[in-house]
Amino acid sequence: MSTAKKVTLVTADKVEFEVDEAVAMKFGIVKSFLEENSEKIPLPNVYSMVLSLVIEYCKAHLELTDEKAKQFNENFFKSQHNQTLMAMCLAANYLDEKELLDTVEQAIADRMENKSVEYARKFFGIENDFTPEEEEDLRQGNEWAFEGVDDDEQLSEKLWYCNINISI
Repeated sequence: MSTAKKVTLVTADKVEFEVDEAVAMKFGIVKSFLEENSEKIPLPNVYSMVLSLVIEYCKAHLELTDEKAKQFNENFFKSQHNQTLMAMCLAANYLDEKELLDTVEQAIADRMENKSVEYARKFFGIENDFTPEEEEDLRQGNEWAFEGVDDDEQLSEKLWYCNINISI
């Protein structure tokens, strides 16, 4: 049985997580609440599904060696859907957890490597506001940017929306 001090985090969907203080202290936003001796720390911009993943990541990084943590990251982020990665990125930014933010941003960048403009638009939910003529002019003027682009056939399979509403 652990004797570590516990901190209660309350998500936007009112789910409470009791975590070790060492995990909670990884979040910059939590540090200020702990200084005020808050009983429960509200996290109004983070939903439970995302916070559970953030906690899993933080626990692993507290317990694992650097080499094992690197291996954990590869497996952990590879298994997440695109929208989950985006939600984790927003949560890490809100929580002020720099290590996770850097790591999840790199995981997103790795997924974007050699992808088409269309893939990037769908990934980030960006609407194409160019006319077909404007887009063709841009493509012709920047042909080098479209060399070596991977086929997007798995895009619809990877774009799964986890029904998370995050606003910052």
